[in-house]
Amino acid sequence: MKTLIHYLFQTMNLQRIKLETWSGNVQAIRSYEKCGFVVEGRLWKEEYIDGKYYDTVVMWLLKEEFQY
Repeated sequence: MKTLIHYLFQTMNLQRIKLETWSGNVQAIRSYEKCGFVVEGRLWKEEYIDGKYYDTVVMWLLKEEFQY
């Protein structure tokens, strides 16, 4: 994950990366946070998976805050 982020910031010269996942994907959220991503917000009950509603979690990371 960090290699991909490094590529996006250094080669593609992006300043900000944004991603979305569903709130039930706890392992992914934890992994993104370890890479420096911050939760920007939640879209309440936007995902319907296996008969249950989940929030969409929106996360971002700024180039100057990324530690490679």
